[in-house]
Amino acid sequence: MLCGRQAEIHRIDTVLQDARQGRSGVLVLRGEAGIGKTTMLEYARAAATGMRVLSVRGSEPERNLTFAGLAQLVTPARNLLHELPPAQARALRGAVALGPPEQADRFTVYAATFSLLAQLAEDLPLLLTVDDAHVLDIPSVEAIAFAARRLAAEGIALLVASRSQEPAQDAVGYLPSIVLTGLNEAAAGELIVSHSGVQPHRNVVRRLVAGTGGNPMALRETLDHLTPGQLRGQRPVPDFVPAEATAGSLFARRVEALGPAAQTALLLLAASFSPRLGSVMKAAEIMQITESAFDELESSGLVELAPGTFRFTHPLVATAALANARPAQCRAAHRVLAAVLIDPGRADERALHLAEATLGTDERVAAALEAMATAARARSGYAAAVMALERAAALSEDDAARARRLYAAAADAQLAGQNARARQMLIAADGLAMDKELRIKVATGRSRVEAFTGHPRLAHRILQEAAEFVADGDPSRRAELLTDSAMAALLAGDAIAAVGEAAEAARLAPDPSGTVALVIKLVQGITLMHLGRHREGALQLAGCTRLAEPGGPAEEYVILGCAAMTWIGQHETGGKMVRPILSRLRADGALGLLPFALYALGLAEARSGHMAAARATASEGLELAELTGDEMWRYLCLAALAYIEAIRGDDERCREHARMALELQGPDTDYPRDPTEALALLEMSRGRYREAIAWYDFGARTTQTAEPPASLVEGNRDRMEAHIRSGLALTGTMSTMIDELAGDSGFSLDAAVAWRLKGLVAAEPDVTTCFDTALKLHAEVLCPFETARTRLAYGERLRRMGRRVAAREQLRPALHLFDQIEARVWSGRARKELAATGETLHPPIARSPLETLTPQEYQVAHAVVRGATNREAASALFLSAKTIEYHLGNVYRKLSVHTRTELAFRFPQLAAE
Repeated sequence: MLCGRQAEIHRIDTVLQDARQGRSGVLVLRGEAGIGKTTMLEYARAAATGMRVLSVRGSEPERNLTFAGLAQLVTPARNLLHELPPAQARALRGAVALGPPEQADRFTVYAATFSLLAQLAEDLPLLLTVDDAHVLDIPSVEAIAFAARRLAAEGIALLVASRSQEPAQDAVGYLPSIVLTGLNEAAAGELIVSHSGVQPHRNVVRRLVAGTGGNPMALRETLDHLTPGQLRGQRPVPDFVPAEATAGSLFARRVEALGPAAQTALLLLAASFSPRLGSVMKAAEIMQITESAFDELESSGLVELAPGTFRFTHPLVATAALANARPAQCRAAHRVLAAVLIDPGRADERALHLAEATLGTDERVAAALEAMATAARARSGYAAAVMALERAAALSEDDAARARRLYAAAADAQLAGQNARARQMLIAADGLAMDKELRIKVATGRSRVEAFTGHPRLAHRILQEAAEFVADGDPSRRAELLTDSAMAALLAGDAIAAVGEAAEAARLAPDPSGTVALVIKLVQGITLMHLGRHREGALQLAGCTRLAEPGGPAEEYVILGCAAMTWIGQHETGGKMVRPILSRLRADGALGLLPFALYALGLAEARSGHMAAARATASEGLELAELTGDEMWRYLCLAALAYIEAIRGDDERCREHARMALELQGPDTDYPRDPTEALALLEMSRGRYREAIAWYDFGARTTQTAEPPASLVEGNRDRMEAHIRSGLALTGTMSTMIDELAGDSGFSLDAAVAWRLKGLVAAEPDVTTCFDTALKLHAEVLCPFETARTRLAYGERLRRMGRRVAAREQLRPALHLFDQIEARVWSGRARKELAATGETLHPPIARSPLETLTPQEYQVAHAVVRGATNREAASALFLSAKTIEYHLGNVYRKLSVHTRTELAFRFPQLAAE
């Protein structure tokens, strides 16, 4: 009977009813042990009429076994795995040992979990309950949490019970939740009557609630020791221990009341890393424990036995059993359990038992744990591999082995998303490693952790020291370290150091045409552009298309090269480079790098004038970065959105996304200056040039370790335009840079903008030459926004020169282009200028219907217009087919179309790459 839980029941009923109506929902029930979480889940399962019901339960014995919890969900549904995208199906089968091991991005397994849940809900609404989530193995709870955050229109109700009351401390921490608290006196009175059949005196109820905190389990345990007379207030009531006093206090008395043999049998069960009963019975036989001891356990109500398996009636039973035993008894139990586990398929359990049975160091046990880590890694169970290797390091007999295992554990921790843990293990490994090669690997690993968690300055210092350590004995390795060091220096804002290190790396690279040399060129080019030396940087970056060739560098460098192509005005090339990578990442479910690739594509699309597509792409990147918890990708996607919204004139969203990005720049982090440049562009659109200059200068200075060079502060082309439009004279640095850019027609867009700047300051006889040259260069590269700005500037100058008719010839196409890309503020400026020439203006063009779509709706429309089925679109976007159907329905309604064919015919721009 549920007493005093009406509000909680209402929340659960709402989630269930929503699922029946096709809307998915999640609710996490939090609270201390015995507070009633399991009872609430039992209520939900009983109330889930007309629904498919599945359950997963965390188990203390299995919390160190990779994907043990997920196997409870997948194994009964294994006949549906063939419906999943192939890469996801392979990864999920490997993860739960239903197929060969498949080492993959952990998010591939998590995406597969979501896809499987969606399949289970295809024909019936689904209720999935997850009990004792706080003792689920980490990969399983992360997979379930990932799936929970992707739910939308599948008809799935997910209810999770967790003892953790601190959301930030667990993987389900950011899901909707309620905290179950103790019963009040009225509800406690109902429970007492229900349990004992006695109407208690109100003073007794008050005292029971005060003593137990209203904890239902504590109340029931206490009632079993009270007489009807005590409940009615006719006899004295003893003092009570608060429910939360000790970890096993609720069951301690019942464990202590068992006979010695039953206590030992219970200890064997509590020490087991599996609910299988066979190995426990073999261990009991060795310890001369008879079956009568297990009969006593079953009669006590502490354990439920079934053929071949067992379960505790409450997780705290195991806690109480272990707390009741002496350490030596616990080690003995683990030792005997290890001895009977001779099946190779249970080698992981054997290794864990050996570790628990060992005092001091033992290389044999450490090696067994290392083998366990290798097996876990092969199944994408990186968190389990970390645990095994960390324990193996502690058991290692010498510092060299300990350092090697800590380094391997740190590498797995990075793959598991545990960067803070990886950092600590790498620091420890660095203090132990004596081998030169291992010390370099540790330094490289540590620098990667620091760079990708917002500490590139520290990463730079670590790599500098590693490069010095290598010296000139291995020039190729030193070149690689210096290249990474230059990239870290650039991220840290020390562009001067980056230039020097990249140059030194170029000198040392053994093959000028090899992969290392290509990456060096990429870093050099980006660094020079960062310093404001745009032309030099562009020349270095021009050959970076080769990064995408087979046998190239790591994919993050290829994606960086794609973004670099956009920065030098070759955004169409950059888009072509990144799209195959995106397709591959989607097919593999590799969400780790996907947000970075989406960021690069979003920038390319914005420069090409596909603003709706750019917004949808960058929004998806942001959503996935938040899902994966990667702050650097989140920062970049926020900055890309702010840039796109600055062009569109969406003041509120631009400022909000820029603010969110800048908030990620903590006092100990260093990130690029993209958000401030977006804010500066927004100010420029509204003619607030001094404010724009302030944002450009703020960004230049906050990303530098020292006073930035003049080329960096003054070299941004938009800043130069703001400078000119503020009525300020060009500095010598600015004039030189404009001349250099204008003189290099190999980079058409940069040269076109430079000629625009020249046209803004040119004497009247030279204005036409400057702007006509700019427009000829614009014709060579598709960039509607910059072309429209040049025509607007041209028209403005012509009108002020009194040439109104000629001005209109520039302002009309400028207005058309601004309208085409939905740059509303810029359109307003062009209309105002046209009106000033005496032009009779038609009403502004209505917004494109595509602008009414949300970013996710746009992505769905784009996918289906390009021929994807609902299932294919779902696989690519990590959604369910039902959610695709839901979004597609919204697309049809908003765009007033009825079929995919009509959608493609009326909105052909959706099919664009």
